[in-house]
Amino acid sequence: MKDNYLKKELYEKFKNDTEIFDFLQEATLDGLWYWDLENTENEWMSPKFWRTLGYDPSEKEHASSEWQSLIHPEDLKVATMNMKRHLEDPGYPYDQITRYTHKNGSMVWIRCRGFAIRDEAGTPLRMIGAHMDVSGIMRSNKRIKHLKNEYETVFNGTQDALFLIDVRGPSYFRYIRNNESHQQKTGITQSMIEGKTPIELLGNEAGEAVTERYQSCVDAKDVVSYEETLDLLSGRRVWHTTLTPIIENNKVVHIVGSAVDITERKALEKELSYRANYDALTGLVNRDYLSEIVDVKTADMHHQFAFIFIDLDDFKPVNDTYGHLAGDRVLKVTADRLLKITDEQDIVSRLGGDEFVVIKCNIQSPNAIDNFKRNLETAIGEPIYYDAHQLKVKASIGHSIFPLDGLDYDQLSFKADAAMYSVKNKSK
Repeated sequence: MKDNYLKKELYEKFKNDTEIFDFLQEATLDGLWYWDLENTENEWMSPKFWRTLGYDPSEKEHASSEWQSLIHPEDLKVATMNMKRHLEDPGYPYDQITRYTHKNGSMVWIRCRGFAIRDEAGTPLRMIGAHMDVSGIMRSNKRIKHLKNEYETVFNGTQDALFLIDVRGPSYFRYIRNNESHQQKTGITQSMIEGKTPIELLGNEAGEAVTERYQSCVDAKDVVSYEETLDLLSGRRVWHTTLTPIIENNKVVHIVGSAVDITERKALEKELSYRANYDALTGLVNRDYLSEIVDVKTADMHHQFAFIFIDLDDFKPVNDTYGHLAGDRVLKVTADRLLKITDEQDIVSRLGGDEFVVIKCNIQSPNAIDNFKRNLETAIGEPIYYDAHQLKVKASIGHSIFPLDGLDYDQLSFKADAAMYSVKNKSK
């Protein structure tokens, strides 16, 4: 860049008008200094420097010992070292931030810069420099650092798996970072997640699914929670994930994700649900769950089904003769045979003891029901082997039809039970 005539004009005025110099150094700086390197005790400090430290300039001597008594001892060592290096090498800058003690005892941060004025041989004779009060900046930086430390403590201190997402555009997201808990629970390190899109990190199917979730958070501009199952390096896990949008100028710019591993909880819920709804011995639907299923089916009047009640004959002698383990064997084998002979949409239930129910769907005709019942009798009547013993039971079977014989579980069960006892009495 070429010199401008105004620069040349200003330099000339500096030579002839000291008021301009005084104005500039007062208005733009917090102090000037000029140091005699041949007699290092002699140093001129501008008045503003002393006022910055709370002192009356008239009380201070133009001596280096004046400011050296106020500077932090560690910073004086740094300044002395930097001065030595600068005097030895003009290319090494003399520039550092030092701490001074204010007259009221507080700390003042001063940026001190300068350069050596040398003779023709390169010998340093003088130093000229400037002071700038940067206390406000340093306090702000300290506060920012404190806040950052607090953020890091919370971010990495929580047991929840946290991750931060950058919203780049519609359905365009990139991960920024994840906390230590997330890394431990997922096996995904900071370097693995940083800058990745969901598809790049999780693959096409899972990546597209979570992208839709993230976009729903952006669209709603509100917290979104959901459960998801993900195959990660740590294995297949179930997560309860909460997305919290960070909004600036009415626009979602980031999303904070918080995920809690609920794999064990979901497994426990599934186990408790199974225990509540299925028979422990046979694995068939129990009485209470069957009642709920029938209630659902009876809500649709357009689909018939058969409620088939089965009671095992000669079961008590098996228990009395061979013991309860033999009886359990009969019940489990019977349950397996009922499952094999029924269709996928049918329901097989053990009510308790030696009583079973089959809900037969897709009824074609009364004859089809009778044929199915005969198939049940044949299957149940096949021999069962237990410890070299051949066990045999028969079945008494009755049925009712929805909606012809009843409109709810109690009605259908009563009619089917009555029909079963009629068959049992006839066989006797």
